Amino acid sequence: MSDFLFSRRRDGTYRLDTYEGAESTVVIPSSFEGKPVTSIADNAFSWSFVRKVIIPDSVTQIGEAAFSWCESLISVEIPDTVKIIGEWAFIGCSSLKSIHLPDGLRKINYSTFQSCSSLVSIEIPDSVKSIGPEAFSECRSLTNVKLSDSLTSLGDNAFASCDSLTEVNLPNTLSDLGSEVFSGCTALSSFVIAEDHPVFCSKDGVLFNKKDKRLIYYPFSKKEKRYEIPEGVEFIAEEAFANRNHLEEIIIPDSVTQIEPKAFYGCRGLKSIVIPSSVIRLGSSAFHSCSSLRQVTLSENLVAIEYSVFYACSNLESIQLPEKIRIISPCAFSGCSTLSSITFPDGLIDIGESAFEGCRSLESITLPDNFETLGAHAFGSCTMLDSVILSGKIKIIPLQAFARCDNLNHVKLPEGLEEIKSEAFDSCENLLTLQIPENVMDIEPDAFINCRHLMLFVYPDSYAENYARDRDILYSEM
Repeated sequence: MSDFLFSRRRDGTYRLDTYEGAESTVVIPSSFEGKPVTSIADNAFSWSFVRKVIIPDSVTQIGEAAFSWCESLISVEIPDTVKIIGEWAFIGCSSLKSIHLPDGLRKINYSTFQSCSSLVSIEIPDSVKSIGPEAFSECRSLTNVKLSDSLTSLGDNAFASCDSLTEVNLPNTLSDLGSEVFSGCTALSSFVIAEDHPVFCSKDGVLFNKKDKRLIYYPFSKKEKRYEIPEGVEFIAEEAFANRNHLEEIIIPDSVTQIEPKAFYGCRGLKSIVIPSSVIRLGSSAFHSCSSLRQVTLSENLVAIEYSVFYACSNLESIQLPEKIRIISPCAFSGCSTLSSITFPDGLIDIGESAFEGCRSLESITLPDNFETLGAHAFGSCTMLDSVILSGKIKIIPLQAFARCDNLNHVKLPEGLEEIKSEAFDSCENLLTLQIPENVMDIEPDAFINCRHLMLFVYPDSYAENYARDRDILYSEM
């Protein structure tokens, strides 16, 4: 017993708090000082080198992270008396090939078996009604899964990155499927679903939620270059087509109203896309890293370009923004290195941080009269940018807004401008002249750092004149 530390619980039973021995095979005692051992504490065996653990039938509960990162653990015998297994209980047990789950288990918690990279098969007992987020994520050897016939919910990313998994049964009791449940399951090609399932169905391996009219998962194994989404689908789920590199054309029907985040993330073969006017939301990173994408037609009913939607679409040459667009979110077009022109609609009021950073082919920008807010780095590293007209209600030129725009030659600042932040025009070596509005009352000391040929045009006795004089910047009074 000297290898085990116990603590007494309120009901008089004992909890195993930690194991301090060096044996590779551990048999947990069923009692201590004549009282039953009913639980294993949080982190009790965490990071130990045990290879086999036998748990007695006196135990009803296994605590959080109890066996976490036991990388040498090959087998563990869990009796049917265990009703609760805590979060992260077996996370990182990379040598564990199989495990028998107790018949009385009610739930598989968050990340319980995450990164059990040698786990080959698992059968979920019928007592289990829910499987938590990331429960089996990154179980890369997992090939066979039998889900409980009473299962009602599968949490977010429950089987994410199980890239050996080929088939999954979805029982009729299942009604709640989280987001990205099968994200990165590159071998998953079929779902076993009863024809009378009240919620889910599969057509040619493509998984749908027929109740919500949502396309959930398009198999990696399908090698067709063209796919037409069935009429009636209203939602394209998160990561539904992510990283399906063989797809070159996807037809979206007029029934679709929302494209969720990362829906087409990393579709490197996709060449063009038409987003029908029925779509009112295009989720963040929806086309992130679609590096072959050249032509995009956007829904006329979009009011925002969300975060990172077209990030690193390096072949996107031009895009027509709908008239209803009011916001371009951070990183929306960052890294679109061949984007040469863009027209901003009159209703646009905000461009987020790094929205066009690295758009090296962009030559000119003109912001509308009612435009209000420009984010930091918004046009940083736009090396071919020659002309910038910042009309409108802009009060601040933010941090590195035009930094490293080597070719920038003409800039018109709005009359209501009040501040120019740090490195706003850093290394704009071709910027020869700049007229500073009279209302400007704050310019950071390094706002024009490395602008070696710059002359400022300033109003007499203005803040800008004093700024230029104090920093030995060439200037001329207007």
